[in-house]
Amino acid sequence: MDGLDRLVHAVAPTGSVELQCHFAGDWTLDHPSTPPNHLPYHIILAGHAELEQDGKTSALVPGDVLLFPYGDAHILRSTTAGIDGQRPMLENRRRPHGRVTLIEHGGDGPALDMLCGAFQLSGATDALWTGLPKVLHVRTEHRDALLGLIQVLRDEAARPLPGGGTVVESVTGAMFTLILRSMTASGQLQLGILGMLAHPKMAQVVDAVLKDPAHAWTLQSMAEVAHTSRASFARHFSEISGMTPMDWVNGVRLGVAAQSLRAGRLSAGRAAELAGYASEAAFARAFKTRYGTPPAAYGRLHAAR
Repeated sequence: MDGLDRLVHAVAPTGSVELQCHFAGDWTLDHPSTPPNHLPYHIILAGHAELEQDGKTSALVPGDVLLFPYGDAHILRSTTAGIDGQRPMLENRRRPHGRVTLIEHGGDGPALDMLCGAFQLSGATDALWTGLPKVLHVRTEHRDALLGLIQVLRDEAARPLPGGGTVVESVTGAMFTLILRSMTASGQLQLGILGMLAHPKMAQVVDAVLKDPAHAWTLQSMAEVAHTSRASFARHFSEISGMTPMDWVNGVRLGVAAQSLRAGRLSAGRAAELAGYASEAAFARAFKTRYGTPPAAYGRLHAAR
């Protein structure tokens, strides 16, 4: 496993495909914000559209994949919507279509075919899923692996074949990883932990800490992994990630502990050990500061859901 493998494993994404949209004519679709760790995505299978977010507009073409890391509100619309100052809304015609709900809107002009779904992050997201832009926009031309997954997802969404749920979960999980790989490889993500993966020396530190978060990490030991001086490492880490190295390590440890407690796998004492805390009391104080409740109560609360 490398740093990206460990990151994806730590945030534990579960993907679903929910809607297929067949739109023609003028239309506008308002997408409200979603709860934390609930990441909507859209895939443009055919046709063209526009994305509006925070007053900025982006053109969408076939093969585009949009992922919203923090579930921010956004607007999708036809390329001709709003030319006359009007905001044509969708006629809400819905019907079951395989594993998804099909939404249709008729009209004159270019047609759009789009798949929509979401990823739920259930892992150690607190110190890992940070520093990202509000939308990750991947263009899949020349990315055969991602295009192939999209084709499989479209086929599985259209037909309720045996085992399709497992296929969708596997395909969306691979798609999530390929989106992150594409963004880091292209240099589009300069900040946050994903930005660090684009820097070989920093990526070694991310990989080492995620591999063994309970290790007695210090600023010096992380600088040694990066093969740089302590001062240089601390400065570069903070510039890229937006936090200090030790704040990040502590956040990773608490996130891993929270993930284990939510799953009901560990006692608070054992979670403290795995998170690298020699004192259960110190762990409990740090955990309550971050999550607002003591570890044992946190575990009981999530086990009851």
